[in-house]
Amino acid sequence: MKCPVCDAELAGSPNYCGACGHSLNAAPAPQDDANEPRLPSGFSRTLSTDLVAKQIELRTHAKLAALVDSRIYKPGEIIIRQGEASRDLLFLTSGVVEISRSGADGEVVLNEIEPPYILGDVAFLFGMPRTATARAKTEVKVFLVRYDELKDMLKELPPWVHPLLTALASDMKSLHHKSQTLEKRVSEIEAQAKPKT
Repeated sequence: MKCPVCDAELAGSPNYCGACGHSLNAAPAPQDDANEPRLPSGFSRTLSTDLVAKQIELRTHAKLAALVDSRIYKPGEIIIRQGEASRDLLFLTSGVVEISRSGADGEVVLNEIEPPYILGDVAFLFGMPRTATARAKTEVKVFLVRYDELKDMLKELPPWVHPLLTALASDMKSLHHKSQTLEKRVSEIEAQAKPKT
């Protein structure tokens, strides 16, 4: 097969000419007129909307591959430790995770979670230290999103996305604060309800 624009020999059935970028699925290219200037090699490839979209898609896939990591934790392994400064976000895809918090009365188990679940969202959004410990109760699989990599990608988003994310993050922070306040109040009520010896 030959490219109708640059006469390059092409193997197989490609959609684009590897030499000049001409779309081989488009209507046949008009014959060159001796008086008309010929486009430089690769110029039509630059203008090809399909090819540009494909290049953007490939770049996005490459960035996402650097952004996301898959991890497996054995039973008993700590996934997130209370108080640490990491801002990475974890998506629980399989297994059971135990959430606990250390306090004056020692470590208290707050919850057991199963997929689908997001871990570390508060630290991810606000840069606060981890508020609880997450420990694998069974074998656990997660996708880890690296904060530093995502921060760089967010710079490329349209300007209207940032206020939206800020508003969502603010709502989440408010809910987190309310849950902490309620947790303290429940602890106070439980302490008052305990029989005195």
